[in-house]
Amino acid sequence: MKSATEEDVFDLQIGLGESEIPAEDKHFFDTAGYLVLEDLLNPDQISQAQDTLSRIKATTPKNITLLPDGLYGCELVNIIEGGNTVEDAMALSRVLNYVQEFIWGRQYRLVGSRAILRTPGQRSQLTQGGDADPRRYARYRCFGDGQFRCLMITCLIALIDTSDGDGAFCAIPASHKASLPHPYEHTDLNAIAPLRNISLRAGSGVLFTENLSHAFQPTTREGDVWLSYQYGPSYMVNWPRCEASTDLLARTAADPTKSHLLLEPYYHPTGSQKKQKM
Repeated sequence: MKSATEEDVFDLQIGLGESEIPAEDKHFFDTAGYLVLEDLLNPDQISQAQDTLSRIKATTPKNITLLPDGLYGCELVNIIEGGNTVEDAMALSRVLNYVQEFIWGRQYRLVGSRAILRTPGQRSQLTQGGDADPRRYARYRCFGDGQFRCLMITCLIALIDTSDGDGAFCAIPASHKASLPHPYEHTDLNAIAPLRNISLRAGSGVLFTENLSHAFQPTTREGDVWLSYQYGPSYMVNWPRCEASTDLLARTAADPTKSHLLLEPYYHPTGSQKKQKM
């Protein structure tokens, strides 16, 4: 068993206790399973992201995959390879402050990125969440001393305004702590009483644990576009088709935040974590 001094040194090495996020945000995330982060992208960044995604969809460049029937509709996978805002948005400092708090200090990495391109009428299923969720990567814990251990956190950023009744991201607050499976497998989303629609302005986002029961309301709008970034602990491997290319690693090598996110999976805060796939 480690002595208190050894534990303090280890905590310092991995960045535990460095976060300065408000206690109210920690409490709300622990209670509800999500946080809304306003104005993550400005109007110029929103426009640039939309232009980049339009180019990617039209040309499907190397290292980016088009999935016409993804979980939430048409999806572009590994969008960070597209550069510009869709690359920069993986490393937003406001988001990473929370990621560091909720995963395990600096022991985190980006495991996936995608754009969700929704068409009118498209629906999604409510994920299970809680103890009944079969996805091992979705586990959530928060200990009595305020230490979080989320195995995966997703940041969704809306590129157009989403209203309460049209295409909104929705979730059952606190469902990440549910002990029983939810009974809503074949229920219309609008008939699920505890489901909450989370309206967002363009450029704002929602950060949530994947252990939360969540879905998208049907949309009636064209151009319903979202950026999605998944973060996991340092040892978690990439999502399929989300390996960083040599070009991406080279152009982010001088950026300590991005290069940290793109480290190969690792278990300990040693020099081995600095090895990158080149």
